[in-house]
Amino acid sequence: MKVLAPIAAHEELEMLAAAGAEELYCGIVPREWLERYTGAVWLNRRSPKGGSLDSYAELKRLVDDAHKLHLPVFITLNSPYYTAEQIPLVLELAHKLSDEIGVDALIVTDINLLMRLSQEKLACELHVSSVAAVLNTEAIRFLLNFGPSRIILPRSVTLAEIATITRDVGQQVEIEVFMLNDGCAFEEGFCSTTHHHTVGAFCTSLSEMDTQFEWAGKSFTTRRQNWLRRNLTDYREWVWYVNGNGCGVTPKGLPYGPCGLCAVPDLQRMGVASLKIVGREASPFKKLASVKMVRDIVNRTRAGVPKLHVIERAKQLRESPEHCAAGFMCYYKVDESA
Repeated sequence: MKVLAPIAAHEELEMLAAAGAEELYCGIVPREWLERYTGAVWLNRRSPKGGSLDSYAELKRLVDDAHKLHLPVFITLNSPYYTAEQIPLVLELAHKLSDEIGVDALIVTDINLLMRLSQEKLACELHVSSVAAVLNTEAIRFLLNFGPSRIILPRSVTLAEIATITRDVGQQVEIEVFMLNDGCAFEEGFCSTTHHHTVGAFCTSLSEMDTQFEWAGKSFTTRRQNWLRRNLTDYREWVWYVNGNGCGVTPKGLPYGPCGLCAVPDLQRMGVASLKIVGREASPFKKLASVKMVRDIVNRTRAGVPKLHVIERAKQLRESPEHCAAGFMCYYKVDESA
């Protein structure tokens, strides 16, 4: 069970490695893509201005130095889909990343691209992105026809479902799950919008829109309107949590936000291969703090510390007992009696 960390610049490598990262993932938006499509059409699921490297030279230096530290580097080519015009350019990029740069895996969403890449005899492996919305064993069995070495499960998959998946196909493919920082009010694989750095996310701003309740041109009764407003208030609270607790930090500067730390002992028992920390576009400090938190819990779990003690430590690290108690920050509902 490895700690997978985001990285957006070579200068972050030494810091993340020292903090305990065991795998790295990043994006790149090369000059030829920007010249053809500008910043309006994304190559991967992050804005070119936010979380991607912009030169082959820096990526090559990052990959070479990461390999000296025995850290694999995965690259995101995980846009939900690519047009027929874009596919040849993406295939050419994939060969450069694999054969010249030496990346260890490409993270892919588009099933057409995955199929094409499986035929290209690349030197690197293929990982299926969470944006592909792989929700069950049968979906994984279908995708195995295209040779991926890893499946990244969406945030919405429960511990019970992860247990079933690892039991049924865990010997055939690695399973990666979310561990820290990323939340969404919807299933990302079914979302057709993007998170732009200047306008934010539609799913977050949706709950803040002015609301009127009526049906067929008639207003609801006062009692029903009050009930609906309470429901909307609860929804807004939940969206606030999945959006990183208002993107806030603890008094010590540690990130709030969605979290799966308490589930690490269960995930290790299930045979999960990798724990994903989200935040390619985050500040170096947030990445550092996130890796330290996850590695602390992973180390204790590997050492055989009892599950309840691990959970107690996880909640201490979050420094927000009221947020943990709310239950809205949790990726996974952990049975503390088991």
